Amino acid sequence: MNRLKVSFNKGCKLFFKKHPQTKKVAQEKIGFAIKKEVQTGMTKVKLATRRKINNLSCYEMRLNLGKMGSVRIAFTVHDEQVVVWYLSTSLQKSEFSKELEKSLA
Repeated sequence: MNRLKVSFNKGCKLFFKKHPQTKKVAQEKIGFAIKKEVQTGMTKVKLATRRKINNLSCYEMRLNLGKMGSVRIAFTVHDEQVVVWYLSTSLQKSEFSKELEKSLA
């Protein structure tokens, strides 16, 4: 399970554009948090959208990134590959879901 590879899709671009100096740290923290969630049975995770992405369920979770503040991330997990589809500082679930749907469209 520790061999999980985390990649970031174009839906994360806007967030990283706003925080270029912390991109690497943010990616490391997000990767670590997702790996931990997968290992512990994804208890803090909810379904992000009913829509399937590449036939996979898309999950979302909140995460505190220290100085960058809290973010909500949407991701899929398949075998040992995690794809983060969207990353946002919109913490309200309804707002986040709207943004996610728009970015997936």
